[in-house]
Amino acid sequence: MGFARLLSIRPSPTWAVFLFLAINSASVNAAQLRIALQDANTGQAVADAVLEVHIPVAMQGDFSAQREYSVDQIEKEFVANVTVVNVGSRVFFPNSDDILHHVYSFSPAKVFELPLYGNGRSIDFSQIFDQTGVVELGCNIHDWMLGYVYVAETTLAIKTDENGQAVLDGVPEGTYTVSVWHPRATEGSPELQHSVEFSDAEPSTLRLAVNLARDSRLRRAPNVSRTRYR
Repeated sequence: MGFARLLSIRPSPTWAVFLFLAINSASVNAAQLRIALQDANTGQAVADAVLEVHIPVAMQGDFSAQREYSVDQIEKEFVANVTVVNVGSRVFFPNSDDILHHVYSFSPAKVFELPLYGNGRSIDFSQIFDQTGVVELGCNIHDWMLGYVYVAETTLAIKTDENGQAVLDGVPEGTYTVSVWHPRATEGSPELQHSVEFSDAEPSTLRLAVNLARDSRLRRAPNVSRTRYR
């Protein structure tokens, strides 16, 4: 029986289900990326580093779910300090302090300003992040407050925990560039970009030592007072 003959046979319902599952299982094979980062100078774990898997534009539609996130303000600090979102996601900026904050960003990826507002305000203090890049957050009242929103191309991005580790599931099979970002990493450093092959046969692993600049940011002890601003 020739191949053309096989195509002309009408499959049974059971065979059709099997064929559907076989085709789709081949198209959704996914891999895992395991990450471990440390400071090249101190050997300590690097938290709040973002790793992003860059897939072709034609594939990005399958990894573009728009989600909602929150960056709170607690004891005069942005919490979380680094937030990873994908393009088109909405980020809310609640204020859990019993004082006023004035959140802003001058970053090219998102310029915005949220005028003075306090705890419990009913106004929708949120922004949609529609361009990729790193958005640096500040507060006009408290100069030491600094936070970041990392806007990724897709949902294939994750940040490291306090142990410098992270696990990213659902990466499609193939070879892609994986980029690394951290607020204190030197842009353009060779250790911040890698070509990684992904297969569902076994996890892909990145163990990296990253060169970080010293944290020279002026910090002020978070002592929330009774005043509305300080």
